[in-house]
Amino acid sequence: MSYKLSYLWLPADRIHSALQVEPLLFVALSAITSFLIYKLFLRGLSPERHRNLRSQFKNLVFHSLICTGFFLLFYVVHELPNINPSFVKLSPYFGLGTIFWAAVVFVKTCRILIFEYLFFRNMTVGVPLLLVNIFTLGLSIVIAVWLLNTIFEFRLMPLVATSAVFSIVLGLALQDTLGNLFSGIALQLDKPYAIGDWIEILNGTQKTTGLVTEITWRATVLLSVTDEIITIPNRLVSQSQVNNYAAKSGPIIRSQNFRIPYGTPIDTVKRCLLTSIKAIKAIRRHPEPTVLVVESAESWVTLKLIYYIDDFGRQFLINDEVLSAALDALQKDKILLAPPRISVLTGTP
Repeated sequence: MSYKLSYLWLPADRIHSALQVEPLLFVALSAITSFLIYKLFLRGLSPERHRNLRSQFKNLVFHSLICTGFFLLFYVVHELPNINPSFVKLSPYFGLGTIFWAAVVFVKTCRILIFEYLFFRNMTVGVPLLLVNIFTLGLSIVIAVWLLNTIFEFRLMPLVATSAVFSIVLGLALQDTLGNLFSGIALQLDKPYAIGDWIEILNGTQKTTGLVTEITWRATVLLSVTDEIITIPNRLVSQSQVNNYAAKSGPIIRSQNFRIPYGTPIDTVKRCLLTSIKAIKAIRRHPEPTVLVVESAESWVTLKLIYYIDDFGRQFLINDEVLSAALDALQKDKILLAPPRISVLTGTP
């Protein structure tokens, strides 16, 4: 091709040399591989995860079609003879569009592969978007730097070296944002909790309890027992005490206290309380529930009914069932609870 492209602002020669068939085939094979993994190994995913991956595949197909269209235009203009010189001017633009959208397709394919890997490791437990977003951001930066360096010969290192003051100012301005980001990364590495865990965050006298629904780059999102969405910055979480109530290594212990007056047979009350909760399915049979005498006051004896559950989120409903069943059983057996007493002393001081 004798037509010269030297006057164009785009570096046509470098674009043409960078646009090779092998990298495009690699990107296409990666996308096909991600789809095959989904079809062959991830059939047992939840409906929500199926919708997530299908949406991402639709988006991937859309960008793949754009990339294919740019490549076909580039091939027609650049390779076929007897092309009008005015169309040849568009060749570098078509080539640059192909490279750009191929990079977009590759990043989105890698994002899908990460989701598939996380879904494969945790078929039922939720996976945090933070890890996926960080990897996607890092890969996008690497590809962008490579494109700027390879095609436009734009050197970033001298610019970074001469912008120390700007970096300091930017770092101070983004101190809270970066603190939340790195705290989120540290939480993902330490894994004090995962999506789907019930946790309690203690920061001084403030206590927050909820179900972990998402871990983003900035915050941890909780769903409280009253269905409120609570967003807590990762930096605050990393500085707080975190209690994890997920029943993965053991059951959750709960109890109810009952005060009975002196003279009531303690063994009878114990049998009554234990029998009353046998029909509640949410209470574990192992370890078995038990009743202990925990206090002896002036007017009553306190018995503690101890039982074990697995679902922290239903604890209030289970407590309601336990109390209702226990009070009904005590009433049927004509066992009275000790009323509160107030002693009033009269006389001259």
